[in-house]
Amino acid sequence: MKYFIIVSVSVIIIYLIYDFRYYLKYFFSLLSVTNKNNRSINNLKKQGLNKRKVSNEDINKYIEFAKEKLIEKSIGSFGEFKVDQELERHLKYSRFSEKYLEELFCKILNHLNIKREELDFEIEYLSSKKSYGYAGMYYEKGNKPKAKVYICVRNDMIYETVISTLAHECCHHLLLSNDIRLKERVENECLTDITAILTGFGKFMVKGYEISNRVIYAEEFLRLVDKDRVGYLSSKDIKYTMKKYIKY
Repeated sequence: MKYFIIVSVSVIIIYLIYDFRYYLKYFFSLLSVTNKNNRSINNLKKQGLNKRKVSNEDINKYIEFAKEKLIEKSIGSFGEFKVDQELERHLKYSRFSEKYLEELFCKILNHLNIKREELDFEIEYLSSKKSYGYAGMYYEKGNKPKAKVYICVRNDMIYETVISTLAHECCHHLLLSNDIRLKERVENECLTDITAILTGFGKFMVKGYEISNRVIYAEEFLRLVDKDRVGYLSSKDIKYTMKKYIKY
């Protein structure tokens, strides 16, 4: 009798697990996603901006260095970067088509007094499910005839993030082609963000560098919300820089 009860209970449990397998799968998947999201949020709180913290003292150092070098190299004065309404509308409603991104790229280069012939430009379009961990890259000339700006455009990116990414990569060229650099890679990335602010892209960067939710549909019925951001400075750092030095 004892064994009969054990076998009966086991059969019932197995049947219930099988009958409710989809609900159990959903529950454990949801639990996994919730834990991942909580870890992501906690990491952002602990580690700060892109796993690094930038002090106001360091920001001031980058600003003074950038201003000194731009003046020393006689790199022209820059006003606030503006996009005309027609191009802005095209960019937003075409979801960043290659034609209008090229036009935006040329406008940024013109604003920075960089010739289009100096740079190759490549765009890769990604779905929201895919991310490389970076939004753009700058390749120095090296043995190639031209330097190159490369950007990854996801279908959930906002307009300001695309402009901020392009501005950052173009400012890499502005600095490195004039031999303006610091020793460490991270320092150069922060210096490049500061240069983008000083050359007129700050208002776009404030919104473009905000932490956002990246929605990924991991299962047929399950939505994963990941925390995502671009840039090396935070929106708070950008506002600090603009308030102190550009009267934002």
